[in-house]
Amino acid sequence: MEPLNRKRIIKYQSGRFEEIEDSIAVEKKIKIFVNDQEIISLAASPIQIKELITGFLMTENILKGDWCPEKISIENNDKEIKVKILLEGFVSLEGKTITSGCMASVSFIGNLKTKIDDNCSINEITLFKLFKDFQLKSNLYRTTGCIHAAAISDLKEILFIAEDVGRHNAVDKVIGWAILNKIPFKGKIILVSGRISSEMALKAAKWKIPIIVSRTAPTSLAVEIAEEVGLTLIGFLRGNRFNIYCNSHRIKLSS
Repeated sequence: MEPLNRKRIIKYQSGRFEEIEDSIAVEKKIKIFVNDQEIISLAASPIQIKELITGFLMTENILKGDWCPEKISIENNDKEIKVKILLEGFVSLEGKTITSGCMASVSFIGNLKTKIDDNCSINEITLFKLFKDFQLKSNLYRTTGCIHAAAISDLKEILFIAEDVGRHNAVDKVIGWAILNKIPFKGKIILVSGRISSEMALKAAKWKIPIIVSRTAPTSLAVEIAEEVGLTLIGFLRGNRFNIYCNSHRIKLSS
């Protein structure tokens, strides 16, 4: 299914109206069924669905028991997308919260006791190069202006990029891609286009991803979580500058 629609709109500019064709991001409801029972629904872009569902369910730890992400069944129709999962166990929706995401995202992650002891490092030149590459590959954002992007990198190159109408969905997609492809999270960096919320910091901490970076700001709770778990948190990466909010030891100056 295409992530964009084309629509005729009326544009005002310089004192006159003009009819033009514009690109609009497609948003679909995704219903998740476990053993034929609907457990939750998400609003997302209709692409990279298996990565999204895998990342979301594995990170949020909703499914208690045995299931196979590779065997997720996906059914599309004009109104919605149905995802079907077979589980030998039970579903736990305890602790559900509505996050600070712009689309009222759902999160089940509680406070984590984990510590990120990954001693990887990256210099500023490589960091700028990675983020420039990330922005160049964020095609849907440039086309629509309302799509968020996330990417995972091995500190040398972008391994996978995901775009979605939801910030948290994009992060879940890159995490899901890594899980499905058996890519370890050690020595990896997450790049995001929007603000770094507490939920994003928790998602990174859950998988012990050592660095997360954005072109915009983190929230105060995201900084608190990053400080507690040992996550290097970088914001306002623009041009030739960025801010390191905590755990700066992973960022080295080039010689």
